[in-house]
Amino acid sequence: MTILDQPRTEPALVPVRRRLPMPQIVGGGVLMFIGVLWLLERTAVFDLSVTAVLAMATMVIGIALMFLSTEGPHGGLIVLGTVLAVITLITAAAPFEGFQGGVGDRSVELTSVDEIRPDYNLAMGKLTIDLRQIDDLGAVTTLTASVGTGELIIRIPEGIAIDLDARVGAGQLEILGQVIDGLGIDETYQSPGYSEARESLKLDLQAFTGRVEVTDE
Repeated sequence: MTILDQPRTEPALVPVRRRLPMPQIVGGGVLMFIGVLWLLERTAVFDLSVTAVLAMATMVIGIALMFLSTEGPHGGLIVLGTVLAVITLITAAAPFEGFQGGVGDRSVELTSVDEIRPDYNLAMGKLTIDLRQIDDLGAVTTLTASVGTGELIIRIPEGIAIDLDARVGAGQLEILGQVIDGLGIDETYQSPGYSEARESLKLDLQAFTGRVEVTDE
């Protein structure tokens, strides 16, 4: 009588849960934190500057490093915190309020002088302000606008007299077709007959890095 071998049963494999490294969790949380603040700012819940958001994110990383110091150096978090700290210092050291007003592409079309705000600011992105639909600008109408990093375009009525004061930290300035490239651009321009013009526009424009354009097209 032959005794058949009994089939061998392999022991069941118990799945091992992989624990995410703490630096990855903290880094992901910081990115989510920045994203939530950005979303709230874009939906006009409140207005925060880029500098404020970066500063808060840097503080979160600093606090995390304090609590995780017993587990090791966490080089990835140190690098991320250092990069954020440097960017925060750069935005805070900007010689004007260019890093205010959110991020993205914004277009403003004005139809009367009364609609012009005291100033327009955008932290990063493209800001376009169109004044061509205004019928009467008056003797002296002032417009102040700035962009931290990106592009600032001002569209003016054709033939209007302007008095321009423009500053670009690094990038390009274009005034009615005349282009200036370089670093530390500080340019003034006044249309012929500006002081005698019935309608005139005074522009104060700034960009930390990027491009500023004034056009009548």
